[in-house]
Amino acid sequence: MPYIPNTDADRSEMLKLLGLKRIDDIFDVIPGHVRLDGDLKLPEGLPESELIEYFDFLGAANQIFPAHRILAGGGVYAHFIPPVVKELVHRSEMYSSYTPYQPEVSQGMLQAIFEYQSFVCMLTGMEASNASSYDGGTALMDAVLMAGNITSKPRILLPRFLNPQYREIVETSNLGMQLKLETIPADSNGILDSVALDGELASGEVAALVLQVPNYLGFYEDGICELVDMAHKAEALVIMAVYPFVVGVMRTPGELGADIVVAEGQPLGLPSAYGGPHLGCLATKMEHIRQLPGRIVGRTGAAFDREGFVMTLQAREQHIRRERASSNICTNQALAALQATVYLSIVGKDGFHKIARKCEENAHYAAKQLEAVEGLHLAYPERAFFNEFAVVFDDPEKLNPVRRMLLARDWLPGVPLEESFPELAGGMLLAFTELQNRDTIDEFVGDLKEALNG
Repeated sequence: MPYIPNTDADRSEMLKLLGLKRIDDIFDVIPGHVRLDGDLKLPEGLPESELIEYFDFLGAANQIFPAHRILAGGGVYAHFIPPVVKELVHRSEMYSSYTPYQPEVSQGMLQAIFEYQSFVCMLTGMEASNASSYDGGTALMDAVLMAGNITSKPRILLPRFLNPQYREIVETSNLGMQLKLETIPADSNGILDSVALDGELASGEVAALVLQVPNYLGFYEDGICELVDMAHKAEALVIMAVYPFVVGVMRTPGELGADIVVAEGQPLGLPSAYGGPHLGCLATKMEHIRQLPGRIVGRTGAAFDREGFVMTLQAREQHIRRERASSNICTNQALAALQATVYLSIVGKDGFHKIARKCEENAHYAAKQLEAVEGLHLAYPERAFFNEFAVVFDDPEKLNPVRRMLLARDWLPGVPLEESFPELAGGMLLAFTELQNRDTIDEFVGDLKEALNG
């Protein structure tokens, strides 16, 4: 059968080319003590009903937190998802669609992607958006590569309080890019050191300055317009990584002067879901559209006086241009982008702003209550923040016992900070969204007090 790959003859030919006699010889480099010797030790098969019962038993060991008791943020946030979002997205014609490799028969999906791109441009204040990326960190990685290609400069400046996962993704990808990644320190108030930034920009070799709004600790970067101007005067681009809902309470990144904008789209109608799938948003000015990785869908009315949607640009991808591509990722999060599009359509402009305001109000109420708790204090209490902030235990040794006690009371507490930011030993990041109310926050503060004094 010529159309069945890896026949005996095929395998023999490949082994001969490799200078091997048996397929097992390929695995000789793996130490024997970690290789499987014999059959897997699996129990006998079960009837379907018993198998379901068994996995239900295993699943019962998982701790499921009510959404309003999830206070862990750090890039993933629990927001209310209207039931109609899942109802629409889980329709078979939506759920089974992936990405339009055959645009002429994928008009529905193309339109959905076009609407997604339009929403991203509205949120970011940019002129062009791609069809989505894997997540916010991947989008930032692509933005950094874009900046290097656009400016032909070797240095990228990252802020001290950048999301650590974003930093890791950029650093890992940079093994191939070979750009010089450098961190701008923060001063004693956690503010980006503008003097240090000015010194780094003076070299004239900086491709881009990355700013996170708000930063990983939830704070707005002080004097952000001045920082943008400093970068532009040095002919460096400005990449902003934003939490989408922050746009509901401040100017868009485009209005602030950003050249490229990235965002994690998970808060826009996607569940936390144990960390995935996520959705990376990536947008830029029209002058940089040819460097924007990923697919771009356009709308046309030229053919037969009818509106149609087309794959306008995709030639920057590795399945088209291989080593000349501006991205090595040739796919996108089409279903996640569709879900975000449906969500934004349903909440609307007014709803979006109300959600953002509620997130901010809840966080500020919580911070005020926690300020009065003995044994902890707010990190950088003078700083303005959105819906997330850090508390630091006076005795760092209290952090883990307190977190364990909160977990036992069905709270998913904040993210510990010491591993990524040693200067915040005993620190914990807390996030609040529209899902909490004052009664919930008061209950959390009470439980934290008991845990702290227990």
